[in-house]
Amino acid sequence: MNTGRGVFLAIEGTDGSGKGTQFKKLAERLNAGGYDVETFDFPQYEQPSSYFVREYLNGKYGGANDVGPYTSSLFYALDRFEAAPKIREALAQGKVVLSNRFVGSSMAHQGTKFRHAEERRGFFIWLDNLEFEMLRIPRPTASFVLR
Repeated sequence: MNTGRGVFLAIEGTDGSGKGTQFKKLAERLNAGGYDVETFDFPQYEQPSSYFVREYLNGKYGGANDVGPYTSSLFYALDRFEAAPKIREALAQGKVVLSNRFVGSSMAHQGTKFRHAEERRGFFIWLDNLEFEMLRIPRPTASFVLR
């Protein structure tokens, strides 16, 4: 079903919160309801754009706390940047775009590296600007956070 401009939904949450299960169930339900659904999983481990994410997660640059939140967020942002044209195209075709993790996951994971709320807030503003303004990555219509 083409409803004109698409809708972009992001499922966010901590590891083990059931994101993958709910992502799959929602995609199945939307497809069964006649919606044309395009799904994305981040990081996109099979894509070259996730190179730095993979290296970071494998400890090449030290432990997770050895790499600052700004640096590690760049790794994930570049992976989403690679997918941005496909997301925009799906939205222009009126599809429901469903993402398993997106910018909110970076905010949650990297935001824990700050001790002070004001520093964390500044980081959130910086990351929002980087992803949605500078890199022009599409902003989800709605994000659902599971815990």
